[in-house]
Amino acid sequence: MTLRAGIVGCGGISRSHAAAYDGLEDVALVAMCDINSDALNNRADEYDVSNRYTDYLEMFAHETLDIVSVCTHAPLHAPITIAAAQAGTHVLCEKPLSVDLETADQMLAACKEAGVHLAVSHQFRFTPLFRHAKSIIDAGKIGELRSIREVGKGREAGFELMEMGVHYFDEMDFFLGGVSWIQAHITYQGHDVTDADIMHSSELCKTDRRDNGIVAGDTMLVHIGGASGAYGIMELYPRQQRHGWMMGPHLLGSEGQLMIKPNPQTGIDEMWHCPFDVSFASHTPAWEQIELDTSAFIISGQAWKSRHTIWSAKNIRDAILDGNQPELGGHNALTSLECVSATYTSHFNGAKVQLPLKERNHPLVFS
Repeated sequence: MTLRAGIVGCGGISRSHAAAYDGLEDVALVAMCDINSDALNNRADEYDVSNRYTDYLEMFAHETLDIVSVCTHAPLHAPITIAAAQAGTHVLCEKPLSVDLETADQMLAACKEAGVHLAVSHQFRFTPLFRHAKSIIDAGKIGELRSIREVGKGREAGFELMEMGVHYFDEMDFFLGGVSWIQAHITYQGHDVTDADIMHSSELCKTDRRDNGIVAGDTMLVHIGGASGAYGIMELYPRQQRHGWMMGPHLLGSEGQLMIKPNPQTGIDEMWHCPFDVSFASHTPAWEQIELDTSAFIISGQAWKSRHTIWSAKNIRDAILDGNQPELGGHNALTSLECVSATYTSHFNGAKVQLPLKERNHPLVFS
């Protein structure tokens, strides 16, 4: 069986989704949609897709699709996903899943009622290096896992929380065996964030035009409590890019450390191991690179060594064909966005917030 795939939203991230469907066996990219005809035609020409639409409702009405990637700005994820579900189409949604839990719940309910999958594209956890890191941690190579640290790309924290923070929350969920609680502190221009500092993402971040709805803060320190007893630390703050984005986890155990970071020259992830739990300036044992055989990265004859969408697309493809739930489908799709809400709730309440959350409204919308 060959799955018929479509894409709504032909901006930058759509290239990764298009390449994913183009690189997967048993999937054919047959339709694309964007309100901007230039963006639509450029991407459709790139992947030789002839069925082109400027209205996603028209696309769902005319095409029989098995799966659609939703690659628009975040506020449009909900209406497009709900329309896809009503058309009987499985959904792979770009992150963040939505701008608040209330609309994300509506997305999930619509997909459940229609009997289709809703998965969010957090591709990091599916890559071979992340999978291998989890396996060697579980095997005790660094002793008992104690903490994970992530630092953002360097954009203002409120914006970054919705762009990279959701990836990091999913990463924490993966390595920590679930997220139990969040405790956060947020500042803006040197003072603790108040409701007067809430603004649209385009007002906070001038260097990225993506619409992430309303946000707050330029600096965040977020503590993440793991179900396993270990914890995570996320630091988001403005900074200049010096050696590539350098995003990736630093995992600290009782008997050693692991780090996954992109190589500054190639951008390809590397994993390094240190057999010591504390780092000294000159006396730490040498870090050793852990390399995987190239075969671990092969999909349909091609090596995919980056954190590419193909890894999350492969997971939902397999789930559809095998009749299983995607790993980040169902309620698991909500976890990273729930952590975003918990971050703001924790700051404004000045307290640790337990998950799952009962309150589903946007935490920055005060009645």
